[in-house]
Amino acid sequence: MCAFALTGCNTMEGDDSMQLGSQDYARAFDVCVETGRDEGMPPSLADRGNGIIETEPRSIGSFFEPWRTDTSGPEQTLQSTVQYERRRVRFVFMPAEFEPEAIDGKGPFNGAAQPDSPTDRARFDLETYEGILELRTRVFIERGFVPGIRTNTWSSTLTTTTTEPRPRGRDDGTDRMPTQWTPIGRDEAAERTMMRAVRARLSESTQGAEAVTSGQTADAPSS
Repeated sequence: MCAFALTGCNTMEGDDSMQLGSQDYARAFDVCVETGRDEGMPPSLADRGNGIIETEPRSIGSFFEPWRTDTSGPEQTLQSTVQYERRRVRFVFMPAEFEPEAIDGKGPFNGAAQPDSPTDRARFDLETYEGILELRTRVFIERGFVPGIRTNTWSSTLTTTTTEPRPRGRDDGTDRMPTQWTPIGRDEAAERTMMRAVRARLSESTQGAEAVTSGQTADAPSS
């Protein structure tokens, strides 16, 4: 009962995106980095020019961790208990009116633009962009699995693992666990929770900046 009562801080309340002016971009970018770090997910990628922040993954709380209150409820906690799952957060900034180019599958696909090519130079740079920006949060759930495992439904002692031919050069010389991760979906409740945290922190930083500005104005000598 205590475990059920403690789980479930992520809710579907609120939005998973927000709009802000380009003058607030640098501060909002730093706020997203700090918010992810506070949640135990420091950034693994922070690209200010393209407006992308991707965090390191963090495992989802299970019933063996009743102090973890970052799940969306008992159902997600139970699922994370029987499966090894983790979250990864991505913050994306983009111009509010930006629409990605439609891909119809008929024309040629040129891939990513070469650095300093005309296509690359034509792309917007958010550090110099002026206008309304949109910030979106995306939280992806990844599930760990061991390739080739055959789980027995009667007893764990009867579980076996298939043997795969190992191609030459596959062994990287480490003794790390053979766990692989695959995305299984998005956590929309966690997206809204992260956005609320970003909004609150951004509001606090705005109020702090205004207080410092007003204090400097009050202390300035009169001419």
